[in-house]
Amino acid sequence: MKYKLLRMNLYLGLMGFFVSTILLVLKSSFMETWFFCFAWWSFILFLDSLNFRKNGSSPLSESCSNFFLMAYLSVFIWVVFELINLRLKNWSYHGLPLHTPERWTGYFVGFASVIPAFQELSLFFRKVLKGKRLSLFRVKPEPLLLRGCILIGLVSVLFVLLWPRIFFPLPWLCFLFLLGPINYNRKNDSLLRDFEEKDWTRFWSWVFAGLVAGILWEMWNFWSGSHWEYSLPYLDFGRVFHMPILGYAGFLPFSLEIFEISTFFSDVKEKLKGKKTIKTLIMIVMGLLCLAGFYLIDNFTLAR
Repeated sequence: MKYKLLRMNLYLGLMGFFVSTILLVLKSSFMETWFFCFAWWSFILFLDSLNFRKNGSSPLSESCSNFFLMAYLSVFIWVVFELINLRLKNWSYHGLPLHTPERWTGYFVGFASVIPAFQELSLFFRKVLKGKRLSLFRVKPEPLLLRGCILIGLVSVLFVLLWPRIFFPLPWLCFLFLLGPINYNRKNDSLLRDFEEKDWTRFWSWVFAGLVAGILWEMWNFWSGSHWEYSLPYLDFGRVFHMPILGYAGFLPFSLEIFEISTFFSDVKEKLKGKKTIKTLIMIVMGLLCLAGFYLIDNFTLAR
C-alpha cells in the first residue's frame, strides 16, 4: 500500500500543481495568496514519486518522520537567514495575509519547503549525473585547511554584521565554510570528503539543484500575490522576475550550505537517539525561536 501511494504521488503532485495554476489564472483570491506554497509542495510530491520510481528510494519512502523533521528544520534554518536579513535588508515581503495566524502559517509552510526541495532535486540530478566524468581535482583536507575554512566562516559572519552593504553575499557561503570541516571531522557525508576521493558528483547535483530551485522559487514567487522582492547593493539591475539577475548566483552556494547544514543536523539527531527528553526540548526551543523570527519578520521585513 505504501509503495502504491508513493507511485501515486506523481499524479497527485501534477494534479495539485495543475489545479492551483488554473485557480491562479482564474484570479482566485485564496490561490493568489497561497500559490507559492501549493506550487512547491505539489512539485516536491511529484519529484519524490519520480525519484522513487527511478531510484527505488526517495526521502519519503526512506522515512516519513525524517522527511517531516527536515521540513521542520527547514523552517528554523530559513528563520536564521531572516534574522541575518534584518541587518542586510536585501528582501521584503509584500501582499501577505492581514491576519497574523494565517500569515504565520504561510511563513511556516513556505519555509518548510526549502530543505525537502533541495534534497529531492539533488537526488534527481545525482541519478542523472551518475557515471558522468565530472571530477575536477582532488583536495586533501589537511588540518590547516580545515581550521582555515572555519576561520573564514566566522570572519564572514562578522563582516556581514559589521559591513552588510559590502559583504552581503557572504551569508550564502559562511555556513558552508563553518560546517564543512565539522562534518568532515565527524566522518559525516561532506563535500570535503568527496573532494578527497575526487568524487564531484554530489557537488554538481546540489549545484544544479540550487540553480533549478532558484529559478522555480523566483518564477512561482513572481506569479504569487503574496511574494518577496529582492534588492542588492550596487548590483540591483537586470531584474528577472523579482530578483536581480546576479542574485541567482547566490542559489548555487546556498544549496551547498543546505547540504552541509542538513548533514550536520542529521548527525546530531543520530547522536541523540534514545534521548527523547533532550530531542523534545530542542524541538520546542527551535519552535519558539521560529515564532520569535516570525514576529521580527512582521515588524521589520514585511512591507506595509
